Amino acid sequence: MANLPCRNDFQDIKGRPMAISDRIRKLRQERHWSQAELGEQLSVHQKQVSAYERGVNLPSTEVLIKLAEVFNVTLDYLAFEAKGQPASLNIQDRELLRRFEEVDTLTDQEKNLAKEILDLVILKHRFRELTGPKAAIG
Repeated sequence: MANLPCRNDFQDIKGRPMAISDRIRKLRQERHWSQAELGEQLSVHQKQVSAYERGVNLPSTEVLIKLAEVFNVTLDYLAFEAKGQPASLNIQDRELLRRFEEVDTLTDQEKNLAKEILDLVILKHRFRELTGPKAAIG
């Protein structure tokens, strides 16, 4: 599962939105990797990593995907600021979280089926909320 950033991970020390170049540098430094070491994992030269971190070049989609994989973060975290709000995941039920992680390994067709089943359960819950606890559905 990806390490999800905390709310302040999208901001610099002055509270401004953090650029992708800064996020790449921050993630690399957190892992104590040199630019050359990151470059090896991305199959690019150290100078290219330096250019990404200085904001001279933007990573291609292919490199962004590799960055997300090597840093174990989401593409959203790397590529988008989303008004300074990172995606968050706050699932307290560990068993449910494990099941979601397992669903993530399924085929697209199986994932779509799981989503449809979840949509039905959520719809049933919302209906119950609207009609009160005495109303029952199947």
